[in-house]
Amino acid sequence: METFRGKAHMPGAGAEWNLELDLDWDKKEVNVRIAGAPGHITSWPGLLVHTFDKYEVAFRTKGIPPLLTHWWHLARDKEGNLWGLIVGLPNVEGKWTTCPVVLDKVL
Repeated sequence: METFRGKAHMPGAGAEWNLELDLDWDKKEVNVRIAGAPGHITSWPGLLVHTFDKYEVAFRTKGIPPLLTHWWHLARDKEGNLWGLIVGLPNVEGKWTTCPVVLDKVL
């Protein structure tokens, strides 16, 4: 299990949030924690759809407000950190919303 931390302005959110991500490459499990998210839920499991060894991962989270569903595509850099893109489902105008993210490895 590896843990990563960073900040991102999640698609649909009004401000930047602190993110923490636990990733178990072997079990193909991921969990996202966002302490500043609205509501009482602050942790969401991800549904892994793709891994390339322990260097690249794509997964979906469902229920993170306000857009509810986000797709994450992350890759590992030389230092072991993750960087990538978070994509929110199309908004009411049909526009896809995205944000870049960098997550530093902490464990």
